[in-house]
Amino acid sequence: MDESGVPKYEEHFTAYIDLLGFSEFSTGADDITRLNVLAFLVSVVGLRGEFNVQSTPEQTGTITYIKPAVSTFSDHIVISYPLEQISASTGFDEQRTALSVLHNFNRLLTRIASAALGIGFLIRGGATIGKLYHSGGVIFGEALVEAYQIESRTSVYPRVVLSSKVYSRENWMKSSMLALRKSTDGLYYFDYFSMLVLSSVPPGADWNKNMKAWFEHVIGLTAHNLKNLEATGKLTELSKWAWFAHEFRSALERLPAEALKAFGLSLNAIPWTN
Repeated sequence: MDESGVPKYEEHFTAYIDLLGFSEFSTGADDITRLNVLAFLVSVVGLRGEFNVQSTPEQTGTITYIKPAVSTFSDHIVISYPLEQISASTGFDEQRTALSVLHNFNRLLTRIASAALGIGFLIRGGATIGKLYHSGGVIFGEALVEAYQIESRTSVYPRVVLSSKVYSRENWMKSSMLALRKSTDGLYYFDYFSMLVLSSVPPGADWNKNMKAWFEHVIGLTAHNLKNLEATGKLTELSKWAWFAHEFRSALERLPAEALKAFGLSLNAIPWTN
């Protein structure tokens, strides 16, 4: 709200994300899987909060931290960044605001995608810029409607597709850097796949070992789902896992060969793309 107590209905970068296949899963899962999903949803709830900007003095200058507003309901996640407030709080111009938002969102998206894979799910979503009110547990506005429509009607595959209201802005596309890719169907989507390999395991003494274990889990999960979905004739679900497999392989191919070797990863370990 503004100083007069009137709710601020203003321009936000807004994303709507959900778990693919959650509704079908919720009616037929075993108890262990249900507990794993519940733990995931609880962890996502831990991300919830109001928008905030904090600046911390560092030796090399002031570091600005942007925390988006995050709300969850069931397997759905809404993430938003009030653009006017970010610019006013940081003094950023449009291009720096865009860079900060895209980078921050892609890191958060990677965390969510990694956690979802950990319990066997893919994610899908839509993102746009538009008017929104997102505070105190209330979400209202055209940006939410459009982000939901992109997720449910346009994205199709496990990706977060960008509205033309974002990529038509020159300063936002200048700031996209490695955050976005353009698909063969002409749609822009967030490239969380490249960050997925490097950011899915926290740093530590057993980082390489844990990274290899996470990698092998994703390979096993994907190979199992592709085989099972093809055998049962579930072609819609099969196409989504096949799309993910292709993107995951492509992301690995973009990493330096030395990095793959250091992590103990091998492209030859991905049987479904050979």
